[in-house]
Amino acid sequence: MKSGLARRLLLGAILPIALIAAWSLSSVFELIPRTSLPSPWRVVETFGTWIFGTGGGPYDGTWIEAVAASGGRVLIGFSVALVLGVVLGVLAGFFRPFGEIIDPFVQMLRPIPSTAWVPLTLVFFGFGFQGAVFLIALGAFFPIFLNTMEGVRGVTGSLTRVGRMLGSSTFQLLRHFVVPASLPSMFIGIRLSVGLSWVLVVVAEMLSVRAGIGYTLMDAYSMGRYDVIISAMITLGLLGFLSDRLVVIIQNSALTWHRETSIQDA
Repeated sequence: MKSGLARRLLLGAILPIALIAAWSLSSVFELIPRTSLPSPWRVVETFGTWIFGTGGGPYDGTWIEAVAASGGRVLIGFSVALVLGVVLGVLAGFFRPFGEIIDPFVQMLRPIPSTAWVPLTLVFFGFGFQGAVFLIALGAFFPIFLNTMEGVRGVTGSLTRVGRMLGSSTFQLLRHFVVPASLPSMFIGIRLSVGLSWVLVVVAEMLSVRAGIGYTLMDAYSMGRYDVIISAMITLGLLGFLSDRLVVIIQNSALTWHRETSIQDA
């Protein structure tokens, strides 16, 4: 198991190391002007100042505050999307008339980009926390809903017939047969939505909020601080990766039976 973990870590590190090496060579030989692409060591210094700085600079020591602001919005927005997406997805997948009512409406809303919702969000919620949460919840809802609905619809009829033969009520059938069988598909939607939530929080903070990583990105762009921009991008990447790993841990714990029959473990 330890050798397998070491192998995954080694393989996962290949592309980041190659990217950093190419970036370093570009800075050494000045293939790209440093005014446009700061050197890696400059970004590391800026990152340290952003996290631990105690000076009077606009970004000194504000990293924790920015991460907490963005993380809180992502947590609440994603939680709302998770509850609504799973509940409505299960109902739409299991009760076909309900699915025929709600699915066309969802498909009409789904192509509308999050940025198109910003004017209405500002009208109803103003500049602040609620508007950002609304944009995150709205965008993160669709992958969870669609994957849950299709996962429920994909449950074989023989499984539901077994449940009926055992005398299960509709609620018991959903709880003990349908929902567990649709969890693999459901977790695909959850993983997609977790990553999408970090994208959406940046959009929301750039356009309708005055705090967080997205706001820092926009402010740094206006100040020409590309080192801060790259530091913020790295922060978003790390937070998204850690969020995804947390979901994977929960998924592996909940789907032990599925992993044991997976082609990857064959």
